[in-house]
Amino acid sequence: MRPTFVVLAVFVLVALAVSAASSPARAAWPSPVFEANLNVDWSPLRPTDQDRVTIVIRTIPVNTFIKGATVYLSITDPDNVTQGPFPNPMLLGNPPTQATFGVRSYPNATTVSFYMVAWDFENDVVTSHAYGYRVEGTPSYGWRHPGFDENVAVILSPPLPQPHDEVTVSIRSREENVAIAGANLYLKYLYQSESPKAGGYAMGYVNATYLAATIPGFPPGTQVIYWIVAWDKEVQTIQSPLYSYNLSVDKYTRHENLPFPSPEAYVGTSIGLAVLVPVAIYFADVRRRRRSLS
Repeated sequence: MRPTFVVLAVFVLVALAVSAASSPARAAWPSPVFEANLNVDWSPLRPTDQDRVTIVIRTIPVNTFIKGATVYLSITDPDNVTQGPFPNPMLLGNPPTQATFGVRSYPNATTVSFYMVAWDFENDVVTSHAYGYRVEGTPSYGWRHPGFDENVAVILSPPLPQPHDEVTVSIRSREENVAIAGANLYLKYLYQSESPKAGGYAMGYVNATYLAATIPGFPPGTQVIYWIVAWDKEVQTIQSPLYSYNLSVDKYTRHENLPFPSPEAYVGTSIGLAVLVPVAIYFADVRRRRRSLS
């Protein structure tokens, strides 16, 4: 009888230990009100039409965990047509003290409404209030200053162009929150006595900051005049002053970079000078003596 009692007591103790260990993970909602059990948040709070929104719910009471949650989304488009609510399962964390759901980006003036249903490990269900946000357009900032050079930086590469070399003209906004929506590069070139000629190129983004266009190479004696018309996100145009560079013949150095003599040539020259200089001095001295005798 005693062994049986001991085995039963051990079994009861193990059951109590397991129950004590698992009870916090199965704690029921302390309140029938959703917001008393769970915090509701979404990020960003004021999304633009480029943003994906993350909805998050988090448990408030200690040792309370989420067994499951569903978010119901309603989408009202800019024409005031509503679709939904559509149920979407939320992703549980580990441990399940929070659940998340990602809402894709929507066009400007779209309204996203939602509410959540969550249940604990006792399958007690709580339903949240209604929440929502309105999508705003991506902020666009126009020119901040009246002059072109105050708004836009212009870079010439190479800075001292040579004849026949291509020249790249790059521009970037001087203001961090002002983006250049587009720009055109215009040019006029004069070659000797010929009539001036004109042309132009659309400038394209080479990275997230710079726009650029390339001017072809011209022969020596050409004067290149160029200017830029750029516009911001609000399609307000701004024109640069006239810039220029002169491909004069005096600056033409393409064929002037002759190779340096080899080390052997330096050695031969040194030996020749070592022999010829004393000989030249000897004959000059002989000629001087003859003149003095005569």
